[in-house]
Amino acid sequence: MHAKAFPFETRVQGQGKPFLWAHGLLTCMQAEDCLDWFQWRNFPPSVWLIRYNARGHGRSLTSYRAEDYRWQNLAADMLSLADHLGIDRFIAGGASMGACTALFAALQSPERIDGLVLVSPPTAWQTRIKQASQYRRSAWLALLFGGKGLAALAAWEGQSSLPTWMDVSRSETMRQTFALWHRYSRKTLWAIFHGAARSNLPPKPVFRKLADKAALIIAWPEDAVHPLETAEELHHLLPRSELFIANNEQQFKQIPARMVDFIQKVGNEQGQHTRNGCHTAQ
Repeated sequence: MHAKAFPFETRVQGQGKPFLWAHGLLTCMQAEDCLDWFQWRNFPPSVWLIRYNARGHGRSLTSYRAEDYRWQNLAADMLSLADHLGIDRFIAGGASMGACTALFAALQSPERIDGLVLVSPPTAWQTRIKQASQYRRSAWLALLFGGKGLAALAAWEGQSSLPTWMDVSRSETMRQTFALWHRYSRKTLWAIFHGAARSNLPPKPVFRKLADKAALIIAWPEDAVHPLETAEELHHLLPRSELFIANNEQQFKQIPARMVDFIQKVGNEQGQHTRNGCHTAQ
C-alpha cells in the first residue's frame, strides 16, 4: 500500500502497533528492498510497518537547504508523517541517519514514542568531527562529478566499508544499489552532505528525558562510519535499552527477527498499560 497526498514517498503494510522506519543517508526504500537486510516482506501483519523515503531521497520532496537535512529537521518530517497518518503514539526506528532521526523524534515528542529501534547508529559527539569533514569533502565531489560519478566512486570503495565477515554477496548487492544515486542532482547532494556534516547528537544529559523508553540498539564491528562506540554509549544513556552486536553473518541474519520480537513486546506492554487505564486508547 502506498500513502498518497504527502510529500514523502511512503509505503504501509500490516496493522497493529505503528512502527515508523527511517533509512540511512543516500539510501531509500528501493535500496533497502534490494539489500534485503531487514526482510520487510516477512514482517507479520500484526506490525503496522510504515516506511518512507526521507526528504531529498528517492522520489520524495527535495530541498536545496542544508538545514532541512539536519537530523532534528528530519525528525520533524517523521513526526509530520505520523500526523498525516493519524498516528498519535508509535515506535520509531531507523538505520544510521534514520536511527538519529528516530532519536530526535523521541527527544522532540517523548510522549508520542513508545520505543526505539536504532540500527547502526553513526558517528556522534566527538567522533562526528572527523566524519563531518568527510561529508564536506563528499559535497565538493558531488558538485564535481554529480550523482553518477559519486556512485562510481562509492561502488569502487564499497568493499572496504563492510565488515570482513559479511557475506561477499552483500557487498555485490550494495554496489548495485549505488546506481540509484544517478537520479540525485548536484544541488541536492550538496545540501544532503552539508546537512549531514552539521548534524550531531545533543549533549548526553539531554537523553535523561528518554530514561523510560524501551530501545533496541543493533550494531556490528568493523564499520568506521557506524562505530560500536556510539551504540555502546547510547546503551549506557538509555537505561531500558538492549544492545545486540552482530559479530558474524549468522548473527547478522537474526536482526529482522529481533526487531519483530522487540516491536511486538513493546506493543504488548503498551496494550497492557492501556487495559490497566494508564493510557487512553489511540
